[in-house]
Amino acid sequence: MIKALAGVKKQIEEINEYEKKIGPECNLSQFQSTLENFNKLRQAQNAVALAKQNKPNSSGNKKIVEPTDAQLVANFMEWMKGKGFDETKCKVKIDRNLSEGTGLVATQDIKEGEDFVEIPNNTFITTFVAFEGLGKPQVLENDRLIQSIPGILLSIFLVKELSNPNSDWAPYIKVLPKQYNTVYYWGLKEFTQLRGSPSLEYAMRYVRGAMRQYCYLYSVIDRTQSNIMPISSFTWDAFVWAISTVQSRQNPVYAGNGSIMALIPFWDFCNHSSAGNKITSFYHPETNSMTSGAIKDFKKGEQVYMFYGPRDNTQLLMHAGFATKTNLHDSYPFELHLLEGNHEIRHDKIHLLEERGIRDNIVVNLNQNPSSNELPLELIPFYRIYALSEQETRAIAPPQVPGEHNHHHSQNLELKPLAFQILTKENEEKAYANLLQALKGKLSSYPTTLEEDEQELKKNPPADQRFILYHKINEKKILDRNIKYIESLVKKGVMNVTFKLPELKEQSTTDDHHEHGDNCNHDHEESHGHSHGGKDGSHGHSHGGNDDNHGHSHGGNGGHGHSHQHGANCNH
Repeated sequence: MIKALAGVKKQIEEINEYEKKIGPECNLSQFQSTLENFNKLRQAQNAVALAKQNKPNSSGNKKIVEPTDAQLVANFMEWMKGKGFDETKCKVKIDRNLSEGTGLVATQDIKEGEDFVEIPNNTFITTFVAFEGLGKPQVLENDRLIQSIPGILLSIFLVKELSNPNSDWAPYIKVLPKQYNTVYYWGLKEFTQLRGSPSLEYAMRYVRGAMRQYCYLYSVIDRTQSNIMPISSFTWDAFVWAISTVQSRQNPVYAGNGSIMALIPFWDFCNHSSAGNKITSFYHPETNSMTSGAIKDFKKGEQVYMFYGPRDNTQLLMHAGFATKTNLHDSYPFELHLLEGNHEIRHDKIHLLEERGIRDNIVVNLNQNPSSNELPLELIPFYRIYALSEQETRAIAPPQVPGEHNHHHSQNLELKPLAFQILTKENEEKAYANLLQALKGKLSSYPTTLEEDEQELKKNPPADQRFILYHKINEKKILDRNIKYIESLVKKGVMNVTFKLPELKEQSTTDDHHEHGDNCNHDHEESHGHSHGGKDGSHGHSHGGNDDNHGHSHGGNGGHGHSHQHGANCNH
């Protein structure tokens, strides 16, 4: 046993050394070695598990009879009732045989807006519950990683409870998926399938980030000498299962003056549909419960869906382990990046961009149905500067002062009216030509064509590969539509293009513009995007993302509304 644990520690040290060696960015070939390191770690931890099994125990060779799935669901519902769940207020039941795996099915006709379930908060696994369940360890309370990503605490708690057959949370844990379709379960084939897609870099970054977190937490838990849990229980496979559970199911719930992250049993089996396009789940402090209303009319026997929030397929695939064939909120993340080259000219162009309220190396989302009103506002202004020759750049750029750094790389720039001023007819034509070239380059970077992907989809591949195909097909369609739209503008004459411009400030005196994104922090760091509205001080939350990457939209009526992101099509 001691020798086997030493093998695990050695492998973790090798993983840390390799990840530091290749740095923050890696290519697919380097990432293949990362996946191989994962497999070596699994083998080392399997050796520990085998050593534990071979230890003498009081149970001897007594055979354990495992309950059927139907018994597990029945046990879970009894557990829910014991926690205060009122079946008379529930109009849905768990169904394990849906196309998505598990979901909720109507036990009676349900009208749009009608509540179909109410969940008491003492069934919630909150970060408070997790911290207490872990024994309130000071080492975790003061940990900077956990302070910045509260979902990590939920993950550690799940790993501990997973290894405890007598856990109070066992009835819930036993009905959760045994495995997910999240990127952490992918092999080289799935990552290779993403070649050409911006999501490949995101996916590799997520997995490497999770591995770094795991190696760090392993050392933290190991130093506590089993005060949190036996280190042999904190395996990579258990951690991957736990973070997949948390990332795909966690939601903010009301707590005093703010909110905390929580898992919400039963409710979290409801699958996603973008058709409703509205938040219908609300937390009610007066009853300490959360209700969820129907996004449309449902007939008895139909699967009941909820709307998780306006997620594109990149977010769904990365965080929840699925993508949808038709996603009303899908988009393509397109990076705006100046070419490397003459340092002084690039420096001047960055300054010119910042004068217009634009940063270099930003990502804008291309709409799946582009029009002049829906092109990203930064797109054409960026390519005007991009298209400038060296002579043109020097002519309009402010003079550089030797020894001074004349641009500030601000994260919070605001678009200014100057951004929408045409420079010259020739520059405008070059801007559109360069944009078209960039878009066509992105489309040609995929090793397969749209038609080939659609033919592959007809072969009914496994779920994880099918979701990747959905994602790639939609990306290619978005690129193709944007290319055709830009071509139509060029044909019309770029000087005749008109854009509906927003109201812009000439100059911002305060740094009050916040750029928060659901997919801008790919190392599992916290990120929030807020828009405020609604009435009576109520809150409607739409969130999801990588551990604690949340996007909140506030609205609703009479409570704290929630929409979450969990793994439809991932064996709920």
